[in-house]
Amino acid sequence: MENNIEQFIQNSFPTLPLDHPLKQEFLSEGELISIDEGEFLIDLNEEMTFVPIVTNGVLKVTREDDEGNELFLYYLEYGETCTISMMYQESAVRVTAEEKSLVYKVPLTIINDWMARFPEWRDFVMHAYKVRFDGLLKAIDELAFKKMDERLINYLQKVRDIKDTDLLHISHSEIALNLNTSREVISRLLKQLEKIGKVKLGRNKVELLA
Repeated sequence: MENNIEQFIQNSFPTLPLDHPLKQEFLSEGELISIDEGEFLIDLNEEMTFVPIVTNGVLKVTREDDEGNELFLYYLEYGETCTISMMYQESAVRVTAEEKSLVYKVPLTIINDWMARFPEWRDFVMHAYKVRFDGLLKAIDELAFKKMDERLINYLQKVRDIKDTDLLHISHSEIALNLNTSREVISRLLKQLEKIGKVKLGRNKVELLA
């Protein structure tokens, strides 16, 4: 696991020498943890004490309303971080492992110090903010401007890209939960997609054909 984070540091800050203070402090101050598929890394309203950075695997970020309805926002992949964790004392989102993942936890107490001392870290954080903001804009666009069938196709394609396979082991209920709709609606739309040859359905499986 140590090699994992050392490789990540080298990939993220390739122009810095190995003995640069940022690289040294990054390695010594953080904690690399492993989380299993379906495990919460951050739960709603949890006190935020760290910034998570994905070094292997995929995390799913969701919101939840007062009635417990969940809405999928975006995925976090290699090298990405949940910048929302830097903005609130208590988490406004839930972060769950989509698959077994490795996450590097950087203490919030040191983030501002690094921002002031290391322009490379500041650039890393600002780029992360841009990526997350773009992702949120896409999520808002889908909610505001796209019909459910378009949202469904986009979601399945996103999961395919994340999993790197056309055969998705996912239930209709799980899709409905992530898209904040009913299982019945998802089942009906999937059957329509199967009729026109875009997907092939199985028990808790969806295979994308186009």
